[in-house]
Amino acid sequence: MTGQVETGSVVVGIDGSDRSRLALKWAADEARRRSVPLLVLYAWISEPENPPAWFEPGTSPGSSGQAVIDDAVGLVATRHPSLAVQGRAIEWPAAMVLTSASRSAGLLVVGARGLGGFRELLLGSVSDQCIQYAHGPVAVVHGGSDDPPAASPKPRLVVGIDGSPGSFRALRWALEEARIRQASVEAVFAWHYPALYSVVMGPVETYRSAADEIVAAVTAHATDLAPELAFRAVSEARPTVPALLEASRGADLLVVGSQGHGSFHDALLGSVAHRCARHARCPVVVVRPRILEEGGEGRSPRWTRVTGDHIRTKSVLTTGPGR
Repeated sequence: MTGQVETGSVVVGIDGSDRSRLALKWAADEARRRSVPLLVLYAWISEPENPPAWFEPGTSPGSSGQAVIDDAVGLVATRHPSLAVQGRAIEWPAAMVLTSASRSAGLLVVGARGLGGFRELLLGSVSDQCIQYAHGPVAVVHGGSDDPPAASPKPRLVVGIDGSPGSFRALRWALEEARIRQASVEAVFAWHYPALYSVVMGPVETYRSAADEIVAAVTAHATDLAPELAFRAVSEARPTVPALLEASRGADLLVVGSQGHGSFHDALLGSVAHRCARHARCPVVVVRPRILEEGGEGRSPRWTRVTGDHIRTKSVLTTGPGR
């Protein structure tokens, strides 16, 4: 549906709205940082609601969809004249086009709707569907201005960890991005003790011990992979999403993993990734696994799972070149 997508390129989905222009600018900045091409995609099944102001049906050459792409490519060329950029207008459902393009992309970028409501939670916006079904990392960009914030004097990335294979994948992605941005990384493990069920779930010290073990494993892993980066890992005795949202205040990026499992419960209430993408004040990257990750199998650091009234520590298999 998208033709050839150059491997490793940044792909951004647009619709001509202000929020998609913000995502477009952020994606262009990210492609420049990575020194990779940018592919701009506009997909539709009806006429665009936000054609460029200069487009006049019947008098301007081409379709209104192509006008959206031409306007976007022109904006990128003005912002980063040396950046290789290509645009495509495709008459097909947006989520299908973008998730298909994500198979080869290094990063898929979408804008956040920021609307909320039961209908959106039940059916899912384009950004929700990309988070759930994309074949690689997805960046969700939102904000109150029409331009991405300027680079911080001391750039900082926040990554959510929980000891799972998905969170170690997110950690590795965050470390690589921190190298590109010359940023520090803060890893946050949040745990919530169910006090009402202490008889069943075991003493609180068990949870604290498990949290300490995960923080130690993550710190060792990060030190091994990126010893040159400023890194710290912390544990917070509070629910996961509020802890991550609070830690990411003032950060340049929030990075979270994705298990890639969908359910009706997730559609209604939202997973950690979905809720962070909706409510964070900075861009959020959801690191989804590739369908076919290269590099064979390897073992991640040890991690701890709390099960009933005891803890269980084991090694888990992960795949991919970042292990």
